[in-house]
Amino acid sequence: MIRITLVSGFLGSGKTTLLRRLLREQSSLRLGVIVNDMADLEVDGDLLRSGQQVSEEKDTLVSLYSGSISGDRRAAFAAALEAWRGRNDLDHVVIETSGGSHPWPLIEEILQRPENYQLESIVTLIDARAFVEDYGAGRALFERLIHNEETGERSVENLMAEQIQFANTLFVTKTDRISPEDLPFLLKCLELLNPHADVHAVNFGQVPAARVLTPGKFSTDRARVIAASWEKTKPEALGDAASYDLGSTLLCDPRPFHPRRLWKLFRERLGRGILRSKGFLWLASRDEQVLLWNQAAGGIDLELLAYWKAAVVKDPLGKLVAEEIALLQKDLEGTHPLFGDRLNEITVIGTRRDREIFMQELQSCLCTEDEIARWQSGGSFEDPWPKQLKQVR
Repeated sequence: MIRITLVSGFLGSGKTTLLRRLLREQSSLRLGVIVNDMADLEVDGDLLRSGQQVSEEKDTLVSLYSGSISGDRRAAFAAALEAWRGRNDLDHVVIETSGGSHPWPLIEEILQRPENYQLESIVTLIDARAFVEDYGAGRALFERLIHNEETGERSVENLMAEQIQFANTLFVTKTDRISPEDLPFLLKCLELLNPHADVHAVNFGQVPAARVLTPGKFSTDRARVIAASWEKTKPEALGDAASYDLGSTLLCDPRPFHPRRLWKLFRERLGRGILRSKGFLWLASRDEQVLLWNQAAGGIDLELLAYWKAAVVKDPLGKLVAEEIALLQKDLEGTHPLFGDRLNEITVIGTRRDREIFMQELQSCLCTEDEIARWQSGGSFEDPWPKQLKQVR
């Protein structure tokens, strides 16, 4: 029987960071991973794949994107569980859900296969900074939950609260980004939502593997009691991200971003309805770097992921041999005649109205024809982003 840990948590809470660290540091167990990204852009799967600990070739990774596995991708999730039934080369499977996924439909799918799978633990991550900034460390969250109870509505606050309620372990991430005075109140709110869970404050995914892969902590009986309280909620609406007015929009454009305008947009024009954005981009001021973009609530991270082949092929350091340059040139065949393999792919997740407004403003951050001509001629661009970026490992 294969043991399962379900990693849940709202958008941008740090699930992929936690899982990547776990895969790097856990060598004694044979792990399989099912990862879900509700957006059309497969960011999380690519990041896990790049670490090389799990992959489709090894049959240890299933990446399900373009929808939530608790909603319109539930059948694909069930098929993934079926495909791994009866395997004796896996000790443990970790399921990383999308931020818009509801735990209960996933619990149901796992419980339908008692001969093959044992749900050991549900781990939910909470972004401390977003919890403080968007919900007053929990005060505004409870106000909205009370309002929804009185009116019969459901919103993203219900989804967030229920992700917390189903967990047997809670990890509060990014605690270094809030004031020490806010943390006790935040923890008290979590205790009110789920008095049964073990709670740990963590940063940068630094969690001992034993806390993630804890055996025997999940209570099926308690989960059924929680689920029984939604008798009036349609099952199909429970796990559907659209039921909470959550959706995603993808920007895909080869033109470079103007570094100053992009900086200004995300610091001055980021609406509350934009819950998450992530992807890969390039700046006119750093045309050699593949940058990993990661925004959750008001927090923004830009990291160095790799280097564009279109920049490397020019061999600015004079370190490549002729054969290596020839291979790069072959890889670049059929790419954009001006930008090569450079491409911005950013998915924006949030409410429909705010996404529509924000996507128009994001488009305006791309370089104009005159600015592209300046980039071609080696012109400079004001760049307020940190000069030294953390490199993705």
